[in-house]
Amino acid sequence: MNQNDAIVEPEILKELPSFEIFFSRIGFKRIDGSVFGLLVLAKKPLTSEEIEQTLNLSQSAVSLSLKTLTTFGAVETTGDRDNREARARLHSAKEDSLSIVASVFRKREEEVVADFKRMAQRVLERSESSEYVSRKRRMQSILTTCEIAESVMNFVITMAHSKSRSEYDAQYEAMVKRLPKALDIIASTAGPLADFTMNIKENLTEKFKNNFKGIL
Repeated sequence: MNQNDAIVEPEILKELPSFEIFFSRIGFKRIDGSVFGLLVLAKKPLTSEEIEQTLNLSQSAVSLSLKTLTTFGAVETTGDRDNREARARLHSAKEDSLSIVASVFRKREEEVVADFKRMAQRVLERSESSEYVSRKRRMQSILTTCEIAESVMNFVITMAHSKSRSEYDAQYEAMVKRLPKALDIIASTAGPLADFTMNIKENLTEKFKNNFKGIL
């Protein structure tokens, strides 16, 4: 096959293991990383059969992976090329990675963090006695950590679903570049961590709605 006719250039296809490793590390199956990676790297939307042949996977494995990726908003499926059959429908990776992360947060991580936070709150309420001082501090630390996690997830979800996001792409890009530094400053500033967490929760979403003005 001529390289120009290939779904993905051979040298680019060698990057596929990076997708597999990344997906497995964040709790998905390696096959989900393979399928998503192929769709990201492909020059065009692919049919299920093309995915199967390129990755040497069974029809059922590809079908299950596409279902998972679609559930988490990572893949879009459109009509087939020749209006022939469901198997010829076209699959493509969404271009907006932020919306994918937001979907994963909303459908999976939010619930996990919320459950863990409720557990910590239950234990904390039963640890008021002086003999449980150490346990109480650990539970309070877990609660604070969950609050931070919720703030970051809300931060991403708000960004991804802002209706006016396209109107301030320049500000968005500048914000993303400066965000790590801002978080470092927050983490290294003296003062109760819980106060900073509450500050983030109360102000972050509103500041995003104001097109990031004055956030940094």
